[in-house]
Amino acid sequence: MNRIPLILMFFAVILIGSAAATIKAAGAAENDVKIVPVPNSPAFPGAKARFASLKDGDVLANPEVSVVVDVENYELGVQTDTPRAKEIMNSKEGQHAHIILDNDPYLADYESGKPFKIGVLSEGPHTLVVFPSRSYHESVKSPEAADIVNFYVGKKEGEFMLDKTKPTIIYSRPKGKYEGMGAQKIMLDFYLNNVELSPDGYKAKYTIRKKGTTGEVTSIILTEWTPAYVTGLSSGDYSVKLELLDKDGNVVPGAFNSTERDISVVTE
Repeated sequence: MNRIPLILMFFAVILIGSAAATIKAAGAAENDVKIVPVPNSPAFPGAKARFASLKDGDVLANPEVSVVVDVENYELGVQTDTPRAKEIMNSKEGQHAHIILDNDPYLADYESGKPFKIGVLSEGPHTLVVFPSRSYHESVKSPEAADIVNFYVGKKEGEFMLDKTKPTIIYSRPKGKYEGMGAQKIMLDFYLNNVELSPDGYKAKYTIRKKGTTGEVTSIILTEWTPAYVTGLSSGDYSVKLELLDKDGNVVPGAFNSTERDISVVTE
């Protein structure tokens, strides 16, 4: 008569143990997600990207905007010859310039000295940023390498998003979809303007969340201007937030200084 309850208890213990193991496994997977700073790739001394066809304060009559980017001491369209090119996602089209309009995701320009289409822009103020990028999307970092231009379309009215005289962090990577081997090690990278990072001063913070949730998967605070790798992300959609913090841990005012992008990860 007592066998049936005993059997039910036996299976209940198995189910509870299985559920606990599943929860533990899920927690372990989440704990396996890590962000680790990595050294900058070898430098390109004197490398610069410049807007040749646009300058500060220009008022463009035509809302359909193209720009010409010139580079110095740097070659676009060739592969960056470092071991890192085989470690992370790498563009088969080679080195390029990252062009960022109004803090939107960057556009990649692979040809120096030729018109590059930005798009049809709204009337009013706009900001364009450009800097050289290696074939695996790591920016060439130096205060002189980037160019920032504030301009108008149609009429000279309104405030620009980026004040070049103030501390600014500019989101670059990650971006888009990461699949297979490219999803195993994802690079985080940014650009700085008029600010230096240090343990006692300004810092950069990355926070990664599952898209549509509030709890973080992982985060890191960087005190040096270097890229970082995130590893251990499972398949899914994620939100990546980049913030510039002051010495007290507060987000520095500025439209670029708190930016969030969505990425997709497919590990299968």
